[in-house]
Amino acid sequence: MRPLFTSYRVQGVAGVALLVASATLFLAARLLYVYKGATYKCAVEGPYLEHAYVETQLVSGSFSAWPLARECTYMSGAVIETTRGADDAWILTGLTYGPAVVGLLLVLGVVRAAVIRRGRIS
Repeated sequence: MRPLFTSYRVQGVAGVALLVASATLFLAARLLYVYKGATYKCAVEGPYLEHAYVETQLVSGSFSAWPLARECTYMSGAVIETTRGADDAWILTGLTYGPAVVGLLLVLGVVRAAVIRRGRIS
């Protein structure tokens, strides 16, 4: 009898579950960063420019998928600068995309094994 996790069905279900969990976390992060509008969230929560020598004006805000963060564009004088995320943005990005990569590899491995098995049987 094989251990439970070596079953292709269990590996496929685990892979799909990891992909669904990653997609859900991605959508939750997107909602968190742009709820009530990304530009509004930039004005209230930032991220702000680190070196604002002159008065800066917020131009726009948007969602960044790499890293998972809010991206804010400011105009200071005649220069337009963009700042993205905070220090913890890479942690959230890794926690979101890491399981997706593992899940995709599991699903691809199961599909590859099924194709190989069908090729040998037929």
